[in-house]
Amino acid sequence: MDDKPKKEKNLGGRPTIFTEELANKICDLIATHPVGYNTLLNLYPELPDRSTFLAWRLKYDWFSTKYLEAKKFQAEILVEEIDNLIPEGLVYYTDEKGQERIDSPSAGLLIAKINNRKWTAARLVTNIYGDRQQVNTTVTIKHEDALKDLE
Repeated sequence: MDDKPKKEKNLGGRPTIFTEELANKICDLIATHPVGYNTLLNLYPELPDRSTFLAWRLKYDWFSTKYLEAKKFQAEILVEEIDNLIPEGLVYYTDEKGQERIDSPSAGLLIAKINNRKWTAARLVTNIYGDRQQVNTTVTIKHEDALKDLE
Protein backbone atom coordinates (compact mmCIF):
# COMPACT_ATOMS: atom_id res chain seq x y z
CA MET A 1 0.00 0.00 0.00
CA ASP A 2 1.13 3.50 -0.84
CA ASP A 3 1.02 5.89 2.17
CA LYS A 4 2.02 8.95 0.17
CA PRO A 5 -0.63 11.69 0.00
CA LYS A 6 -2.29 11.73 -3.37
CA LYS A 7 -2.69 14.89 -5.37
CA GLU A 8 -6.27 15.97 -5.73
CA LYS A 9 -7.53 16.11 -9.24
CA ASN A 10 -9.27 19.24 -10.45
CA LEU A 11 -12.70 17.97 -11.33
CA GLY A 12 -13.66 21.21 -13.03
CA GLY A 13 -15.39 22.68 -10.02
CA ARG A 14 -15.75 26.33 -9.16
CA PRO A 15 -12.59 28.21 -8.10
CA THR A 16 -11.76 28.54 -4.42
CA ILE A 17 -8.43 30.37 -4.60
CA PHE A 18 -8.71 34.16 -4.47
CA THR A 19 -6.94 36.09 -7.21
CA GLU A 20 -7.07 39.77 -8.00
CA GLU A 21 -7.95 38.95 -11.60
CA LEU A 22 -10.98 36.88 -10.58
CA ALA A 23 -12.09 39.48 -8.03
CA ASN A 24 -11.94 42.18 -10.71
CA LYS A 25 -13.91 40.00 -13.12
CA ILE A 26 -16.64 39.46 -10.51
CA CYS A 27 -16.94 43.19 -9.89
CA ASP A 28 -16.95 43.96 -13.62
CA LEU A 29 -19.77 41.47 -14.17
CA ILE A 30 -21.80 42.88 -11.29
CA ALA A 31 -21.28 46.44 -12.54
CA THR A 32 -22.49 45.53 -16.04
CA HIS A 33 -25.40 43.18 -15.35
CA PRO A 34 -28.77 43.99 -13.74
CA VAL A 35 -28.92 40.61 -11.97
CA GLY A 36 -27.80 39.21 -8.65
CA TYR A 37 -24.81 37.00 -7.96
CA ASN A 38 -26.82 33.77 -8.07
CA THR A 39 -27.91 34.53 -11.63
CA LEU A 40 -24.33 35.39 -12.57
CA LEU A 41 -23.30 31.97 -11.23
CA ASN A 42 -25.64 30.33 -13.73
CA LEU A 43 -24.32 32.49 -16.58
CA TYR A 44 -20.60 32.22 -15.72
CA PRO A 45 -19.51 28.81 -14.39
CA GLU A 46 -15.97 30.11 -13.83
CA LEU A 47 -17.14 32.19 -10.82
CA PRO A 48 -16.71 30.88 -7.26
CA ASP A 49 -19.80 29.64 -5.46
CA ARG A 50 -21.77 32.05 -3.31
CA SER A 51 -20.25 30.98 0.03
CA THR A 52 -16.71 31.47 -1.32
CA PHE A 53 -17.69 34.85 -2.78
CA LEU A 54 -19.12 35.97 0.59
CA ALA A 55 -16.05 34.71 2.45
CA TRP A 56 -13.82 36.71 0.11
CA ARG A 57 -15.87 39.84 0.76
CA LEU A 58 -15.31 39.38 4.49
CA LYS A 59 -11.62 38.57 4.18
CA TYR A 60 -10.49 41.16 1.61
CA ASP A 61 -11.54 44.74 2.41
CA TRP A 62 -10.52 46.13 -0.99
CA PHE A 63 -12.66 43.49 -2.73
CA SER A 64 -15.65 44.34 -0.56
CA THR A 65 -15.20 48.05 -1.32
CA LYS A 66 -14.88 47.38 -5.04
CA TYR A 67 -17.96 45.15 -4.91
CA LEU A 68 -20.01 47.96 -3.32
CA GLU A 69 -18.85 50.35 -6.05
CA ALA A 70 -19.91 47.80 -8.67
CA LYS A 71 -23.35 47.57 -7.03
CA LYS A 72 -23.70 51.35 -7.47
CA PHE A 73 -23.13 50.96 -11.20
CA GLN A 74 -25.61 48.12 -11.20
CA ALA A 75 -28.19 50.41 -9.59
CA GLU A 76 -27.85 52.78 -12.55
CA ILE A 77 -28.55 49.90 -14.93
CA LEU A 78 -31.63 48.91 -12.92
CA VAL A 79 -33.03 52.42 -13.05
CA GLU A 80 -32.25 52.91 -16.74
CA GLU A 81 -34.01 49.66 -17.62
CA ILE A 82 -37.28 50.63 -15.92
CA ASP A 83 -38.53 52.33 -19.10
CA ASN A 84 -37.78 49.16 -21.08
CA LEU A 85 -39.90 47.07 -18.70
CA ILE A 86 -43.12 48.90 -19.54
CA PRO A 87 -43.67 47.80 -23.15
CA GLU A 88 -42.27 44.33 -22.45
CA GLY A 89 -44.19 43.70 -19.26
CA LEU A 90 -47.75 44.57 -20.19
CA VAL A 91 -50.16 42.09 -21.71
CA TYR A 92 -53.05 43.54 -23.73
CA TYR A 93 -56.35 41.95 -24.59
CA THR A 94 -59.55 43.00 -26.35
CA ASP A 95 -62.64 43.10 -24.15
CA GLU A 96 -66.18 42.11 -25.18
CA LYS A 97 -66.79 45.66 -26.49
CA GLY A 98 -63.77 45.48 -28.77
CA GLN A 99 -61.63 47.86 -26.68
CA GLU A 100 -57.99 47.11 -26.03
CA ARG A 101 -57.31 46.67 -22.31
CA ILE A 102 -54.31 45.93 -20.11
CA ASP A 103 -54.33 42.61 -18.30
CA SER A 104 -54.50 43.42 -14.55
CA PRO A 105 -52.15 40.67 -13.35
CA SER A 106 -49.47 41.71 -15.86
CA ALA A 107 -49.84 45.35 -14.76
CA GLY A 108 -49.51 44.33 -11.10
CA LEU A 109 -46.41 42.28 -11.84
CA LEU A 110 -44.89 45.15 -13.80
CA ILE A 111 -45.55 47.58 -10.94
CA ALA A 112 -43.91 45.13 -8.52
CA LYS A 113 -40.83 44.81 -10.76
CA ILE A 114 -40.51 48.58 -11.11
CA ASN A 115 -40.93 49.14 -7.37
CA ASN A 116 -38.34 46.44 -6.66
CA ARG A 117 -35.81 48.14 -8.94
CA LYS A 118 -36.52 51.55 -7.42
CA TRP A 119 -36.17 50.15 -3.89
CA THR A 120 -32.91 48.37 -4.75
CA ALA A 121 -31.45 51.48 -6.38
CA ALA A 122 -32.49 53.62 -3.41
CA ARG A 123 -30.65 51.30 -1.03
CA LEU A 124 -27.54 50.97 -3.17
CA VAL A 125 -27.11 54.65 -4.09
CA THR A 126 -29.02 56.59 -1.45
CA ASN A 127 -27.58 59.98 -2.34
CA ILE A 128 -29.05 59.76 -5.87
CA TYR A 129 -32.06 57.45 -5.71
CA GLY A 130 -32.93 57.57 -2.00
CA ASP A 131 -36.14 58.96 -0.58
CA ARG A 132 -34.36 61.68 1.36
CA GLN A 133 -31.48 63.84 0.36
CA GLN A 134 -28.76 64.23 2.96
CA VAL A 135 -26.98 67.56 3.22
CA ASN A 136 -23.67 67.66 5.04
CA THR A 137 -22.36 70.99 6.29
CA THR A 138 -19.37 71.98 8.34
CA VAL A 139 -19.50 74.95 10.67
CA THR A 140 -16.32 76.34 12.21
CA ILE A 141 -16.68 78.56 15.25
CA LYS A 142 -13.63 80.28 16.63
CA HIS A 143 -13.43 80.48 20.39
CA GLU A 144 -12.98 84.26 20.28
CA ASP A 145 -16.04 84.75 18.09
CA ALA A 146 -18.17 82.67 20.43
CA LEU A 147 -17.05 84.76 23.43
CA LYS A 148 -17.91 88.02 21.58
CA ASP A 149 -21.41 86.71 20.92
CA LEU A 150 -21.89 86.12 24.62
CA GLU A 151 -21.10 89.76 25.52
